[in-house]
Formats: sequence, structure tokens, C-alpha cells
Amino acid sequence: MKNEAMLAGAAIRPLEPDADLEALLELLRVVARADGQEPLTADRLQEALLWPKHERWVAANPTESHDLIGYAVLFHQTTDRCYGDIKVHPAWRRRGIGRQLLDRLSERAAELDAGYLAIDVPADNQDALRFLLSQGLRYRGDTWALLAPADTPLPPPVWPHGYTARSYAEVADLPLLVELCNRTFRDLWGHWENTPGMVTVERMRGWLSHADPAGTFLVFDSSGAPAGQCRAMPAAAGAPAGTPHVIDQPGIVPEARDAGLHTPLALTAAHWLRGQSPRPIRLESWGDRRETIALYESLGFALVEHEVSYVLAL
Repeated sequence: MKNEAMLAGAAIRPLEPDADLEALLELLRVVARADGQEPLTADRLQEALLWPKHERWVAANPTESHDLIGYAVLFHQTTDRCYGDIKVHPAWRRRGIGRQLLDRLSERAAELDAGYLAIDVPADNQDALRFLLSQGLRYRGDTWALLAPADTPLPPPVWPHGYTARSYAEVADLPLLVELCNRTFRDLWGHWENTPGMVTVERMRGWLSHADPAGTFLVFDSSGAPAGQCRAMPAAAGAPAGTPHVIDQPGIVPEARDAGLHTPLALTAAHWLRGQSPRPIRLESWGDRRETIALYESLGFALVEHEVSYVLAL
């Protein structure tokens, strides 16, 4: 594959982080304003450029080579899945630049032996959805984020008969947690567990090294079998007052998803976070149904982000 290709009068080339930083920041600001999103700060962009397993390309203006009119990112998440993102300057849309950037992403994902290229876009962005459909991508799942302000009254968790929750600090069984996570998330799109063999004892041990075991909760049924889990992640000490705590998806095994466990599990995590400090709480979800999200909304969480994931089989 050539390092540069001419398309619609624009040169596609790998990003040069130092030389392209200011032009890229301006492009992303223009795109964010046009799409009604929050502009990216320079600090956040510089931090993102250091993320591992990410590759980036830009499209340069053919008459002003220091101006950037397109941007693409590829993240090799798992052995069989890459995530991509594409940004095109509003004045240069519908000229084939997005298609060519997508081709670059799919070519590179195939070189990495990925089976899928996934792209997430806001669920209400009809132009982006039409573009992805026109390029052969197909809907695979939803991602959601909800927010409860710090003063939102939250009821105590009420568990269905026979079900209880225990913290990982009490359970301390790493193989059990790994097996539970694989059962819980294997069929919910957007998780590492979608790929067999990716979530192992070694990888889980690494994740837990950054988590408080008292804030990781496991649900058990009356027989003692595990039925669900989630992680509650407090905001960093000293973070700005508006920085939320995070609930990392209450997950229930498929056979227990109609038992009414999502709500008490979310509340268990939320009350533990409230005990750390009075902050907003953000609840994140990948692959859940709209009906599950409605349960969280009934508790006082407001939907703040909804994206749909479209996938190209490679």
C-alpha cells in the first residue's frame, strides 16, 4: 500500500503528530461545531495521540497542504476487531474523501487479520448512517451513556427473592470472575468478551489492578451460582467537581436477564460510589437493549449519549 494516494484532489498520508497537531485540532474543532458536539481540547488531543494500538491518517487540502480536511483513526482492539473513526471537514463532504479514508481503514484492518471493522456514530446522525450503509457496513449494536446528577435521589436496591450481591473483595475468585464476564458479555456487542480467549485470568488481573475490589460487585442466585457483575469506578482524587464516578455496565448472564437484576445491581454500585464522594454518576453500557436503558432512566439517570455500531465484515 502506498504511503500517499491522491483522492478527490486531496493527499491521504499518515498523521505526523508534531507537524500536524495544530491543523488537526482546528479540523476537529470545525467538525465538532458542525455536528453539534463538544470541541476537543489540545490537551485531550495530545493525550489521545499517545494511545497504543492506534493508527492515524489525514487528508490534506490540495491547494493548502498545511490545512487538513479529513482524518481517520484505526484502533486494533481485539484479535478479530478493529474500530475506526472518520472526520471530514464540512466544506469537503460528499467528494469521496470519507469513502477513501474508509478504504484505508478497511485495508489496514485486513492487513492486521481482523475479521471486522466497526464504526460507531451518534444514533441521530442520519448523514453518517446513510454513508455507512452505502459502503456496505451493517448495524450490529448500540452503546449508551447515562448520567445522574450528584443530588439525584436513588432508592435502595431491592433484590428479587433468592438473589444477593457481594463485592469482589469478599469473593476474591479470579477464575470465577473471568468465566462470569465471558458468559455475561459474549453476546453483547462492543465487549472484549465477544472474541473467545481475549478475557483471560491474566488480562483480568491487569484490569483489577486499577480497580477497587470493594467496588466490583457479583450477583449470585439462591444456589450460589453467579448471575451478574459490574464495576464501580470512583473519580480520581482531586478531579474537578463535575467529574463523574462511573458504573461500568451492570451485566447479567443471558438466562437471568428477565429476573429483574439490572436495577438493583446498578443501585448497589451507585450507592457505593455515593459513599466515596458526592459526585455525578455516569453509567456506561455496550450492547444493551433499549428496554434495559429505560430501567436506568426510571431511576433518575438521563441518557446523554447514544451511538450505534456499524460493522464491515472483512
